[in-house]
Amino acid sequence: MDFVVDRVSEDSFYENLLLGLPKILEEFPCITEPYLNRALPVQHNIICTWEQKYSVLLPEDLRSFYGSTDGLLFSYKYNLADDCDGQALKGKIEVNSLNDLVQINGYEISTSPGVNMETERYVLKLGAESKVFVLENLENLGKVVLVYINSRYFPNIWVQTNKSEFYFLSDDFTTYLRMSIHHLGIPYWQFAYTEHGIPDSSKMLFRLMAPRIIPSEEKIEDARRKQENPRQEDFSENILNKIDVAIFRTYYRTSAPNTTSIIEQTNSATMAKKKINSKNRQLTTIIKKNQLKK
Repeated sequence: MDFVVDRVSEDSFYENLLLGLPKILEEFPCITEPYLNRALPVQHNIICTWEQKYSVLLPEDLRSFYGSTDGLLFSYKYNLADDCDGQALKGKIEVNSLNDLVQINGYEISTSPGVNMETERYVLKLGAESKVFVLENLENLGKVVLVYINSRYFPNIWVQTNKSEFYFLSDDFTTYLRMSIHHLGIPYWQFAYTEHGIPDSSKMLFRLMAPRIIPSEEKIEDARRKQENPRQEDFSENILNKIDVAIFRTYYRTSAPNTTSIIEQTNSATMAKKKINSKNRQLTTIIKKNQLKK
């Protein structure tokens, strides 16, 4: 049986997750067929199984996201002319389900993996230990990927072109999701942060829906600088809010793959535990001495 409180909380979750974007799009008369796929949360043990399968840890925000919903798909159509379905352009905000968060190969391997700054952009070099997972498919133009340079680094979000070129998008999943909402889910907005630029059809949608977000004459380098300095960016007032990660379910890790990164991340906790044990031993010694004096 469905209870009203369950429906209200679910609606509230997606409204907070999308920062009220569906209501904002209702103000556009040419927007039709809004669609939101509601997915069940992923169970904690299934997330742990995925991590053990690939020997990596999901970042906390992405892990909590999957603990709240198994992926995300919000889409809509923008009709350019009346009674002409062929001229409708589709916008969407999508994050693959956990099962579709698959590892891919086929990129060039370097003996010195890392990220370097060259010609005003980050250049990614992947090594034999690197792992790349698909967050979203961008049809025939490329993919949005979660990149682990190796087990000692936290992953970042990049766009991978169909020529296997990598361009940096964000340091974490929460920032990437906010960027998607800020760009209204307009197709291929990710390519504004590449040397190729967004397709003409996407430029047209930006001019019609949000001309202030990506002006038609804006240089890609300027857009990248705005991403690195979000406080100076001229965001639309309607979608300035930040995603509240408190809406995600939070799980404590009970099992994890045995990798170097886990050892490094728990070093501080181990040292703290040793200090506590040392103090306990000192306290026990003092108690025994007091008992002997008595």
